[in-house]
Amino acid sequence: MGIIRTALLTGVYGVTGGVASVGAGMAYLAATTTLVDLTKSDSMFHSKTYAKYNPKDNPAHQDVVFKRIPLSKLRPGLRNDEKALTLEFCRGVWSRWGFWPQSKYHERYDKPPGSENYLWHTSDLALAKYETGLKFSNHFEVVNNEGNEIIVRCGGSPMESGLRNSDGLVVISAKIDQQAQQAELILKSALYNSAGSFAEGQGHPVPPKIVFAHRWYVRMLVQSAVKNIKA
Repeated sequence: MGIIRTALLTGVYGVTGGVASVGAGMAYLAATTTLVDLTKSDSMFHSKTYAKYNPKDNPAHQDVVFKRIPLSKLRPGLRNDEKALTLEFCRGVWSRWGFWPQSKYHERYDKPPGSENYLWHTSDLALAKYETGLKFSNHFEVVNNEGNEIIVRCGGSPMESGLRNSDGLVVISAKIDQQAQQAELILKSALYNSAGSFAEGQGHPVPPKIVFAHRWYVRMLVQSAVKNIKA
């Protein structure tokens, strides 16, 4: 499972304080976040961005993690501004303990010539504006930012501008419900092979072990981001 497995286990250790507590860490993530499969009716799959990066509409593993937080627990400046909340949530996803192991791995082992201008440190990711075109860790590129929704391409190096055997999108957003006095943090993801050809009705090519690790990893990214927006 490679770096996804490494990041998952390292992050879970960080949550719980030791190897023996991995099970408790996974239980904690399950209790504090909600993960469900996305259907093809979701707006993500009808966007221009998705059509651009998966033009053959190849089968994908697709899911969404969300977490609801009372507005009273957010920093005051984020309680009425979905764009500001989305940005701070996005910063938290990529700059805190959930992503730190993967960022360090890529910085040490996956930093090819030509990537010097990418962001490599979580301290820089904590301040980034995530404007379209931002590249980081030689594995991620912001391909659309509409303020209250930020889309990041993953699965390969930003140097691979065309279709890829390993490809995917991560969609980060936040919604504010004033009537319910709560915010909803949302992280959608789709993993697919954009370059291949698949028979109609064929399933996605992502191995079961990667799917398993991914489902826990995205939970971890969302949970680790929460401290970035709390009062």
